[in-house]
Amino acid sequence: QKFIKHLQQVDHFHMQQFAYLLEKMDNIQEANDTSLLDNTIFTYGSGLGDGATHQYNDLPIIVAGGGGGRLKSGHHLHCADKTPLANLWLTQARAMGLKRKRFADSTSVMGDLLV
Repeated sequence: QKFIKHLQQVDHFHMQQFAYLLEKMDNIQEANDTSLLDNTIFTYGSGLGDGATHQYNDLPIIVAGGGGGRLKSGHHLHCADKTPLANLWLTQARAMGLKRKRFADSTSVMGDLLV
């Protein structure tokens, strides 16, 4: 139980830092009257849904920022089982202008994230 409490404290600290950086980025104005956060893709999460069992479903991933107007925001996505995390990386690469068809074990772009 003590281990879990310490893990929760570490996770809480990391989330506080993530939120702090998001707020800072949102308050930095760019020349085109957008914020730094509007023009950034900032991802926080884990490649494991449960570190104790090393399962790869229900990954806790947060994607923040607008990617220069190329990403939808403000919603929750629940991907089908066995969706590769590489699909997220491919989607973000496409949002940044890379013309890749695949990345690692990706199977498709996550269209629900793209504008």
